[in-house]
Amino acid sequence: MFMLTENAALLLAVAAPVLTLAAMNLALALGGERGTLLLPGLGPLEVTRRAANALPAASAPAGREAPANDPDFRRAA
Repeated sequence: MFMLTENAALLLAVAAPVLTLAAMNLALALGGERGTLLLPGLGPLEVTRRAANALPAASAPAGREAPANDPDFRRAA
């Protein structure tokens, strides 16, 4: 019986902080807060990342750089 009580106490000690954070974030979300730790919202960085990923691959710049074995680069080295 003592082992059951000890295991239950350890489980409660680990679960209490996690459940507290989850309850706090749920209360904030229900109150209208956005961008909390466990419930991240769409911030400006997320919107920018999605817009950047939406560009087609064909819109990449087609300009080419000079090769590294160009005589000017060889002279500078």
